[in-house]
Formats: sequence, C-alpha cells, structure tokens
Amino acid sequence: MRRSVLAVFSLLLWFSFMLSGCATEETGALDWLKWNFNRESGLPLYEGAVVTGVNREVEIYFDDYAIAHLLADNEPDLIFAQGYVHAMERIFQMDLTRRAIAGRLAEIVGPDYAEDDLFSRTVGFRRAAQRSLEALPPECLLLLESYADGVNSYIEQNRDSLPPEFILLDYLPEPWEPLDSLSIAKMMAWALGSNMETELFLAALVDEVGPELTAELFPAYADYGPVILERSAQLIDSAAAAKLLQCSALAGLAPRGRGIGSNNWVVAPERSASGGALLSNDMHLTLDLPPIWYANYLSTPEYNVTGVIFPGVPGVIAGFNDHIAWGETNVNPDVMDLYEIKFNGDDDTLYLYNDEWCRARVYNEVIKVRGGEEIALRIRETEQHGPVISDLVDLERPLALRWTGLDATLEAEGMRQMIRATNFEEFRAALTNFMAPAQNFVYADGEGNIGYLANGLYPIRSASHREAGNGLLPVPGWTDEYCWEGFVPWEEIPSLYNPPAGLIVTANHRVVGDDYPYHLTYEWMPPGRALSILRELEGRSDLTLEDMIAVQGSFYNQHAATMVPVLLAALAKGELNAFEKEALTWLELYGNDPVDAADSVGAALFHTLYPLIIKEIFGPHVSDELLDRFYEYNAILDLLDRILLTGVSGWTDDPDEAVCQAFRETVEVLLAKLGRNMEKWQWGKLHTLTFKHYLGDDVSKKQYNRGPFAVGGSYSTPGMAAFVPRPELPYEVYAGAPWRYAVDMSTHRAREVLAIGNSGHFRSPHYDDMLAMWLGMESKPRLFDPAAIKALERKLVLQPAR
Repeated sequence: MRRSVLAVFSLLLWFSFMLSGCATEETGALDWLKWNFNRESGLPLYEGAVVTGVNREVEIYFDDYAIAHLLADNEPDLIFAQGYVHAMERIFQMDLTRRAIAGRLAEIVGPDYAEDDLFSRTVGFRRAAQRSLEALPPECLLLLESYADGVNSYIEQNRDSLPPEFILLDYLPEPWEPLDSLSIAKMMAWALGSNMETELFLAALVDEVGPELTAELFPAYADYGPVILERSAQLIDSAAAAKLLQCSALAGLAPRGRGIGSNNWVVAPERSASGGALLSNDMHLTLDLPPIWYANYLSTPEYNVTGVIFPGVPGVIAGFNDHIAWGETNVNPDVMDLYEIKFNGDDDTLYLYNDEWCRARVYNEVIKVRGGEEIALRIRETEQHGPVISDLVDLERPLALRWTGLDATLEAEGMRQMIRATNFEEFRAALTNFMAPAQNFVYADGEGNIGYLANGLYPIRSASHREAGNGLLPVPGWTDEYCWEGFVPWEEIPSLYNPPAGLIVTANHRVVGDDYPYHLTYEWMPPGRALSILRELEGRSDLTLEDMIAVQGSFYNQHAATMVPVLLAALAKGELNAFEKEALTWLELYGNDPVDAADSVGAALFHTLYPLIIKEIFGPHVSDELLDRFYEYNAILDLLDRILLTGVSGWTDDPDEAVCQAFRETVEVLLAKLGRNMEKWQWGKLHTLTFKHYLGDDVSKKQYNRGPFAVGGSYSTPGMAAFVPRPELPYEVYAGAPWRYAVDMSTHRAREVLAIGNSGHFRSPHYDDMLAMWLGMESKPRLFDPAAIKALERKLVLQPAR
C-alpha cells in the first residue's frame, strides 16, 4: 500500500511538472524530484559562527542586500574568508565557469556542449593559466592558495547540503585550485580581446566577394567621434569560419559582442559640487543570473577596499580604497593574430619555420560526455604562433592562434598591488602586471587628482605584417617575417594625469589620434555613448554623485541624433505611401529628441530600420551564413554610417534607395508585429530583457529566471541595453551594466546597484532584491565607514579550530 501511495504521489508531481513546462529530456522525473525536495539546500548563512581553517577570527557583516563586508587581522585569513563566502553564494556558478574554461561541460550536461569543450581545450585556457601560475611571485601564490582553501572549506563542510543544481545534475564539485582562479582571468581576457573573430570574418568575406569589396569593410572610426587623448589575404571557407566563430563564445559563458564594453569617467574637483574628485563606472557585460560580479568589502590592518570581483577570483577588480578609486572599460584591443602553418606531408607534427622543420607540441586528451561516448582530442601547438585551432573544423589551410592571453601574464599580482595603491604612481606601477585584457583604467584620489591609463600588452607587428592588413587578416607563419616584434613599452601606453579639461571619459571609443606611433586596435566602438556622456558633463562645475548615477542611466542616443537627419534626407527622395509617411513623422519627432525610452515609437522605427539597411546593402552579395555575421560585426555601424554619409560604396549603387526600401520593410514588419496603431509601436515591446539562470530554461523558468521586462536603451546609449541588430524581431537584451557605481573621493560617499542580487541561490531573498532598483536606474549607498559596517545587524563569524 505504501509503495502504491508513493507511486501515485510521484505521478502527480511529474504530471504537474510537465504542465508547468519545467521538464526536459535532460532533467528526468527522478532528478527533478530530488531537486524539488531540496530546493533550499545550500542556502547562504548570514548569521552565526562557523569553525573553518582560519588562524584568527574573521568577521563578515552583511548589509540589507547581502553585500559582504569581511574584516580580518591578516590578509591570508581575509582571502580565505572571501573564498568561503564566494563559494557559499556562488559555488555552482564558479564550478560551471571553470568547467567551460577547462573544456569539461559535456561530462556533466551532455553532448550538446562537446564542441565547446573541444574549442576550450584546443585554445588552451588552462594551459595558459598554468604558465601564469608558474610566473607569479610567492606573495601572490599564497593568497591564491588561501582563497582556494576557503572555497574548499565550504565545499567540505557542505558536501551533503550543496545548492540544488548539484543535486539536479547529480555531481559534486571538485576541490578548487589556484589554477581555477587564474583560468577565469584568462576567460575574461579572451572575451575582451578577441579580434580573431574579425580575422575569420574578413578572410571568409574575401573568399566570397573578393579583396576589393572586403577592403571597404575594414574597420573605420566615425569622423565625428572624439578621441580620448585629444579630446594579401589568406582565403578561409566561410562555413568553416562560421563554425569556429560559434565555438569561440565558450558555451555563452564568455561575454561577447557590441554590448560588451563599458562607460567610465572621472571629474576633477573644479567640476564637482563637493570640491572632490568623482569617479563613475558601469562595465557592460552579459546580464546573467546570478550576475557576473560579486560585491564585497575587504579589510585588514594593511588596507580597506570595496568593489566587485568575479566569483572564483580573490580581491577587487574595480572599486576604491582609503586613498584611490578606479574603474575599467574595454579598449577592444587587437591582441590576436592567425598564422597559416605549413605541416610536413609525412609527419603532421612537423611544421616549417625559417626553412627548418620544428616539432609541434602534441596534447592527447579525452572529453568525457555524459550520456555519450568519450571523444578523443589531439591538439597541436606551435612554439611561435600558438595552438592550431583549424584542427577543430574542416579548414584547408591550417591556422594557429597567437594571443597575448596565452602568455604568462600577471593580472593576479596586478590586482594584489592595485588594491594597496595610495597614489597614481603606485597605481601605474601595479598595472604593469595587468597585461590582459587591455583596459581603459580611470583613476581618482582623495587629494583631488584624476588620471587615465590604456593599460595592457599591445603587440608591435612587423613591417610586413602591417602591410598585409596589420592584424585584420591571417598571414603566413612559416617564417619570422610576420612575427610580433615585442609590445608597446609601458611608459608609452596612452595616459593622462590631471588634464586641463578636468574631465576624462571613456566608452570604448578611440583612445589615440593618428599621430600615435603604435597600433592598438581598429575596432573602436562607435562614439555615440561617449558623445552622450560628454553632452551631460561638459560645461558643468556643480556635478554631484547623483548626477553620475543619472548619466549612467541616460537613454539619449547621440548616434541617432547624428544619423536620423541623414536617413530623413534619403527618405525624402523616395516614394512613400500614406501609412509610411505617418511612420516617417514619428521618426522625425524622434530625431528631434532621440531618447531610447521604452515607450518611444521613434526608437522602435530607428532600431528596426538599421539591420534592414544592412540586409539591403550587403545581403545580395554574400551567403546567408556570412550575412548573419554582419549583424554581429563590431565595426558595422561605423561602416554603414560612412556609406550613408558619403553615398559612395562598391556594395551599392544607390544607398538612398537602399534606405527607402529598408524603411518600407520596416513599416511592414512593425505593422505585422504590433498592428496598425502606431502609438503602440513602442520600443519596449520589441526590446525586452530576461535575466536567465544557466539552468532556468531547462529546469524552471518561473523558479530561476526573471522577466521578460520591457526596457529602454540600446547599444548606443550610456544606459546600455544591448541586443544583436538582426532583421528578426523581437530583440532580446543580452548585455548591460551588471554593476553601476560612483564615488566621491573627498568623502568616500558612494552609490551602487547590482543586477540583480548578490546571491546565486534562487531561494535566497537576495537572489533578486536589487532587481526593481536596477530596472529603475536607481541606486543604494555603498558602505565604507568601519563604524557603519560594524553597526550592521547580521554578522557571520569564521572561527579557527580550537
């Protein structure tokens, strides 16, 4: 009888689960039942005492949003505690991330991720992390080990009460290693410095349309954009290139695309109401759930520092201490090159270099696949040019990848020194260890100084390489003719300190003018965001912390302000019917005040129109497979604008007619999608954001995901809400600011908001408690005063074993 009752109960649960849309082939009835009965397993502990491996007691205070404030008598215990807290809040996220980097996803989630694993192992992120580990000084290694000890202490203590994702997938996390933390840094360097995609795209384009038309698509910065410091191709089959491009996203865990950038700026005392230096930073990355950042405050007798860090990494990557504040945006550096390799016909481990046969390193690895057969993987790696990535696909010419991130880089040591810095010279010295990814660092201090560094390793290419595209196309790799000749010297990287303007703004736009002697990148982001920020800040001498937050949330679209008049001029030459003319009126109104608000009709027209112009101009010349890459090409907006502004292009005889035809299609598309009442053609109905947990779509959207929400903004507004501008509607926002913060260094008063909560446990009240605040472009205070921190009600104490 008992067995019968249990069977009926299980059947009812399974039936309700199927109706809720939660069940998938990957999550069977038994696995889901275990998950359902253990949903609160692993909930974070915010009060009480825990015996761990610390030497001295560590106090951890949590504010109303579970921002952790860690206070310790010594740094090893502090970093141990940070590892413990990160694991307590984010252990599944940490484990999933390291598996994606190490190429070990398929062994827990099945064959769908086997190709991602093959790519990660071939590139060799973990091999690169090992090189960095071996180059770090002992002081840095000690802290990495302390952090790993803290993570492992949490895992061991909670092996029977881990978060429910481990129960659902039926596995346990392995012990954390310092190598895992360094691997996460390599992933971010990949995500923020991958111009390999550009080389593959352009080389495939040469294959389809020839070198002349391809040359028109070489990146070009908009003529109207500001500059921060001033104010022969190898053919690649397009199908093989597309497959490599797809693999390079690391199962979606590595943020990529036009929305991956950031805003930051610093304001000198003469421009601020308080008379202190102000700093603002909102880094634009994927809007994941849980967020890519963990917010924490760290305190020892040596320093006090607060900010955010990647779960799985010790320290603080952006924030402020007692003396200085800093923040980053991406340079979009050109730090990758593809080299064609000539292998020996009789021995494919021998490759030609300077008239000699060299032996490639060979790694034989096995990909374990849950529910499938193991996959044998053979990786070849050249000494001069890196791993042979073309072995992953059917590519006629072998290609190897040279990338700064594969070198022994020292970001962990850079962060260790950075959080201790007390002035600009110490900060600059610390950043000589921060090699990849190359970042725009802005700086402000308590003395009222502001500064800027375009920090990182930038390759110096040979004269032959510069003549062959300067990093835009693959080059021969069988001699040293195209090899890198070194890196831009640290003392010559772009920098500013207390400029006369009293203001420094970076938004991934162009860093240097034509007179700068070194090549940094071609792929500057369009200048629209930078211009919108300058529009709000220039001419002001009364700026406040609240003004900084307001600018972060601005939906003003300077790109539209520049280009809508150009579009209107083109449309004036075409024949439009009455309905299309009504739509034109809405576009004209938008052009007068181009704010990408969620209820804007003009924004809906403008953003639907642009990808259709891309299709109209470039579509007739390329395959559908390659056309799809146009929409993701970082430089496409500036290139399209150049065609529309000049009216000259080999891709089209009549750009104005292309605009007219695309506009007619825009009206048809919006009519079909939103109906005849144009007042309801609102941007937010096309442009939505859903915060998605890694397992949400497969397990339970209702339990794990949040959204969809109708949102304003775009990839061109300071309030970033990026989407891939394809012709198909609707647009799904994938990137924005997971953390917004601003600080007045005269008082250490700071404000922040995290998207969407600091906890990774979906049953925690802090999983999404900042959601409404973040969506409303609001913020909360960030505590820094020790007395205020010690007055917080919730305290967790890590105690040493007696």
